[in-house]
Amino acid sequence: GYGGAANGGGFGGGFGGGGSRSSHGYTRQPGDNAPCDVAKVDDLLQQRNDAKRGRDFDTADRIRDQLRAMGVEVMDRDRVWRASGGGMMGGGGGS
Repeated sequence: GYGGAANGGGFGGGFGGGGSRSSHGYTRQPGDNAPCDVAKVDDLLQQRNDAKRGRDFDTADRIRDQLRAMGVEVMDRDRVWRASGGGMMGGGGGS
């Protein structure tokens, strides 16, 4: 009657395999549901990450400004971004 467990092995293996999580490693702040173009934010974060990896900080800054213009704030320290939509969280201590 043994051998049953072996079948369940591959279960959940390919599950949540980081499909939607882009390689830039930033996640959206939990609880942030302000409307924004998530795909575009993802795309820009990806480009910014590539620029930083290549030590092209001018481009990285320009992309950050572009995100900010969309109302998106990026917290590099926490690797989190949010669509501020007015920044309810109050002064986060400058840059």
